[in-house]
Amino acid sequence: MNLFESMNKFFHFNELVELGNIFKDCEAYLLAVEHFDKALEFSYLPINKHRLLEAYDCRGNAKIFLSNYRGAIIDYTSAIKIDSTDSYLFFWRGFAYEALQKYQEAIEDFKISLKIDPEFWLAKIMLDYIKKKI
Repeated sequence: MNLFESMNKFFHFNELVELGNIFKDCEAYLLAVEHFDKALEFSYLPINKHRLLEAYDCRGNAKIFLSNYRGAIIDYTSAIKIDSTDSYLFFWRGFAYEALQKYQEAIEDFKISLKIDPEFWLAKIMLDYIKKKI
């Protein structure tokens, strides 16, 4: 692959992520997931880790809104492999686990989220909610 082809693929990746974000913001979640899927087909390229993390995170968010909790968990797990210091990634994966009634996994993720950010009040609320539930 020559330099021009490589650059074209990087531009295409970024364009797909941007379009995915636009569709997500417009609540067109199926279209958002479709664009993030296409963008992540380029994940074999040496893409900036923050941009790759954004694609996984945003696709996971769109999947949450589509009630595709298993798919969201896969995306958040991929994002966490890139950055394990983001409390929101653990929060949203915990949210997806809770929706699937996988309470132990959800509790673990909410605890990690709170360990990273002790002021993350929504993670605390979800943790207390689950503990009362089980």
